[in-house]
Amino acid sequence: MQGAFLIIFTLFWSAFVLTFDGFMIHNLFKQAAAADYLSVTGKVTYSEVRIHHGSKGGISYEPVVNYRYEVGGQSFAGNRIRYNSVSSSSQAAAYNLVDEHSAGSTLPVFYNRENPQDAVLFTRLEGSDFVPIIFLTPFNAVMVGLFFWTWSWLRERFFRPAAGGVEIITDGMYTRVRLPQVGAVVWWLAATGGFGFAATFILGFSTAMRPSIPQAFLTIAVVYVGGAGVYLWQWMKIRSGIDDLVINDANRSLELPLTFDRKERMTVSSSDIEALTVDQIEHRSSKGGVSFTYAPTLRLRSTESAGEKLADWGDKLKADDFAAWLRQKLGL
Repeated sequence: MQGAFLIIFTLFWSAFVLTFDGFMIHNLFKQAAAADYLSVTGKVTYSEVRIHHGSKGGISYEPVVNYRYEVGGQSFAGNRIRYNSVSSSSQAAAYNLVDEHSAGSTLPVFYNRENPQDAVLFTRLEGSDFVPIIFLTPFNAVMVGLFFWTWSWLRERFFRPAAGGVEIITDGMYTRVRLPQVGAVVWWLAATGGFGFAATFILGFSTAMRPSIPQAFLTIAVVYVGGAGVYLWQWMKIRSGIDDLVINDANRSLELPLTFDRKERMTVSSSDIEALTVDQIEHRSSKGGVSFTYAPTLRLRSTESAGEKLADWGDKLKADDFAAWLRQKLGL
């Protein structure tokens, strides 16, 4: 049931996000291609500003301009101002555009020579054309994360990698097992999505969703370069070995990583290990929802603590396979 839900939700979310990605890319390329459109004089038949009230009290203003034009003796009607939406929180910008294109006035109309019905009033690219890239970044980050999660789940069940698929490095008489609490990819997706979410509001409030092209490009660079920087920072931290479980193959002892609130590395002999269990940990959301993670945990004879947690995963099969591999490795 968990796997079926994960796969269905991943497919549903991906279809939703990719549809909007497609619209965004299509509109961006169409607006860029409009630079080569032919021009003809048209006439405004109707213009007004439509006010939209959001569910949380926000207000946006949409200029509406209907016009007619002729190409080759054939009359066409149009209402597209730009390929991307021109709605914004700027009341002045919307009313200024409508005032400049009042009913009965003439205006240049730019049309696609291969399809005269395809026309716009403005052909230049603007910073607002790139805002959807920032807005959709969190949604795309979630989509990529779901693909990684789904692949990991399927890989564990169909290919059964050793030790649940964790990275294992043999270094002479030592075996190093990479067990970071949070992987570099998760940090990258969370940071990029978070930066994109914050940038949407910052850019929206500061420019009324009508930034200049340099402002839009700078914001996109900050979001994606910032996310890449967070990924690199976590990747270097993991590669430093600070999160490694180190196994001494000669005497079957363990050196525990600096994770799960351990302030210093802890060396444990296999003879001090009473058991290696996989604990089911319950998590309750603020709305009463319940989920579980599974933590391979060492039970030590020489301590009264609840146990030394090695990892904490949402996939029980991965936790069980890792625990089975480690028991065999240590001869427990």
